[in-house]
Amino acid sequence: MKPGSKAYFILSLVFGALASIAGGLALSLEVGRLAPTTLHVQDAQLIRGADGTFAPLPPVLDVALPSQWESVALPHTWPQSLDLQTGAPPRVTWLQIRLDGLPPTQGGLVLYLPRWQTVGRIAVYGDDRLLYRSGGDVLWNGFNHPLWIPLDGDGLAPRPQMLRLRIDSLANAGGAVSSLWVGQGADLQLRYRLRRMFQTGVAEVMGMSFLGLGGFALAVWLLRRERTYLLFALFTLLWALRSQRFHVGLEPLPISSAWFGWMTINSGNALLVTWYAFMCTLVPTAPRWPVRVLLGFLLVSSALTLPLITHPTWIHALAPLPYLMTNLAGIPATLLMAWAAWRHGGREGLVAASIGLLHLPVAVHDWMMQSYLVSPEHIYAWPFSTMARIGMFLYVILNRYVGALLTAEQSNLVLAQRLRARESELAVSYEQLRSVQQRQLLSQERNRLMQDIHDGMGSQLMSALKVAESGGLNEAQMAQVLRECIDDLKLTVDSLESVEADLLLLLATLRYRLAPRLHGSGLQLRWEVEDVPALNWLDPRCALHVLRILQEGISNILQHANASELRVATGEADGGVYVLLEDNGRGFNHHPLNDVGRGLSNMARRAHAIGGWVAWDRLPGGTRFKLWLPLRRLEALV
Repeated sequence: MKPGSKAYFILSLVFGALASIAGGLALSLEVGRLAPTTLHVQDAQLIRGADGTFAPLPPVLDVALPSQWESVALPHTWPQSLDLQTGAPPRVTWLQIRLDGLPPTQGGLVLYLPRWQTVGRIAVYGDDRLLYRSGGDVLWNGFNHPLWIPLDGDGLAPRPQMLRLRIDSLANAGGAVSSLWVGQGADLQLRYRLRRMFQTGVAEVMGMSFLGLGGFALAVWLLRRERTYLLFALFTLLWALRSQRFHVGLEPLPISSAWFGWMTINSGNALLVTWYAFMCTLVPTAPRWPVRVLLGFLLVSSALTLPLITHPTWIHALAPLPYLMTNLAGIPATLLMAWAAWRHGGREGLVAASIGLLHLPVAVHDWMMQSYLVSPEHIYAWPFSTMARIGMFLYVILNRYVGALLTAEQSNLVLAQRLRARESELAVSYEQLRSVQQRQLLSQERNRLMQDIHDGMGSQLMSALKVAESGGLNEAQMAQVLRECIDDLKLTVDSLESVEADLLLLLATLRYRLAPRLHGSGLQLRWEVEDVPALNWLDPRCALHVLRILQEGISNILQHANASELRVATGEADGGVYVLLEDNGRGFNHHPLNDVGRGLSNMARRAHAIGGWVAWDRLPGGTRFKLWLPLRRLEALV
C-alpha cells in the first residue's frame, strides 16, 4: 500500500476523534455556571409500585402515595428484566422533588428534563395538578426528545412546591431519568435548544442530507450501472428506516408498534450487510464470505422477530440483544475490512474503512445507553455518524471526479503526443511524396519536351535537312524553315510559363511570338480578343497543345491562303470558349479534313486530346478556322 494512502487512513481517525472531542465540549455547556433563578435538581425521592397504567390520567392526582420514599441521585436508572411474561400489569415509578431551594421568580417557571427513557409513558405533576402527559406510542415513545414543561405559565396557579414525575412502564422494562432543571424559561432556553438540537435537530438534518445523497447515488447508478452507487443508495434508505426510532414517539405511529420494532431492529442488521457489500466494491481484495454470513444472520433475525410469531412487548424487551449481536458480528467484519483496505485498498477503501472503525465505539456506546448501562444524559451518537458517512461518500465522489479529470488530462496528453508523432511522420511522408512527385513531374516534363521537340522542330529540321542535301532548297526557303523551327522552339518554351488558366494570356504570348513573322509577311492582324471564363485545366501540356493548334492554323494562312488580313477573336458558346482565325484569302475547294494532310490531322488530334474540337468554314471572302475548348476538364481527356 502506498504511504499516502496510509496517511489518509490515519487522518480520518484523527479527524473523527477531534469531532468527538468537539461534540463533548459543546455538550459541556449544559453544566456551566447556572443563573441565580435556576435550580439543577440532582437528588430526588423514589418509590416504585405495581399499579401503573397507560390510560389517560385525571387532571388532579387521586392516588394516595406512600410515605416511605427512597432517596436517589439523578440521573437514575433501573435495570430491565428478562422476564417475558405478557399478562403482568404495568409498573409505576414515582420521583418526588421539592422546590424549596428555588429563589423567587417573576413567572415563566419551567421544567427542563433532558431525557427520560423506558417502555411506557411519563407524566409530570405540579403539587397535585397534572401538568404534562406523554402521548404517542407506548413501546416507541419520544425518549429522545427533551421535555419543556411550563409550571406557572397559565397564570392561574401559584408556583408548585412539589414536583412529581410518574413513569408507567412495562413490568419487565428498565428505565432512566436524567437530572433536571427548574427555573425561568429565559435562563434555560439556551440549554434546552442546545440539547434538542443535538438529540433531534442535527440528526434529522443529517438524515435528510444523507437520504438526499442516496437519491443522488441512485441517479448515478441509473446512468452508469456501478454497483457501488446502488449499494450506497440502499444503505441510505436503510439508515433512514433505522434512525426513525430516534425521531418518533411524540405522535401515534403510522404503523403498528410491532412492525415498527421489526423494521428498526432488522434495518440495523441489513445496514451491516449493505455496508460490507459496499466496502467490497471499494476494496476488491476483501473476502466475500462475510457477506454471506451476515446475510444469513439477517434472515434468521428477521424470521425470529416477525410480529406474527413474536409478541410486541418481547421485541422491545429483547431489542438490546439483537443490537448486541449486530455489534458482535460487525466488529470482526469491520476489522477484517479495515485490514484488507490497509494492505491492498486504495484511498477510497481506506477512508471508508476508517469510518467503519470510528463507528464501532459509537455502536457500543449506543447499545450501552439502550441497555441503561451509561448515564441517560449522554446523547445517542449513532445519528451523528451520518456526518462521517456523508463526508466519506463526498470524498469518494470527489476522488472519482478528480481521478476522471486527471485521466482525461493524461489521455489528452497522450493523444497530443501521438498526434505530434503522427504529424511528424506525415510531414516526413509528405516531403518524400513531394520529392517523388517532383521527380515524376520533371521526368514527365522532360519526356514531353523531348517528344514535342522531336515531333515539331526535330521533324521539320530532318525534313529540311533531307531536302537541302538533295539540293531542293534555296537560301530563302532554308531561312523560312529555320524561322519556323525557331518559332516552334519559342512556343515550346512559352508553354512552360504559368498562365494560371488564362486563355487570353496564352493568346497574348502567341501574338508576341508571331508578330514579327506576320509583319514580315505583310499580313495585317485584327486582334478582337474578348474576356472569356478561366479554364481550370489549362496546364503546360494543354497550353502547348493550344499553341501548336493555333500556330499550325496561322502557318497555313501564311503559306496557302495568300491573305492580306488575319482576324483573331474569342467568345463563349456551347458550354465552352472558342478561338477564331479568319482570313480574307482564296479559301479552299474541299473540307480540309476530307483531304487530310499531316498538319490538319495533327490539329484535330491535339484538339481531341484536350477535350475540344476544330472546324473550318469557307467564307465568301476567305476561310474561318474555329478551335472550341471546354470550360471544365473532361474525364476522357488524355
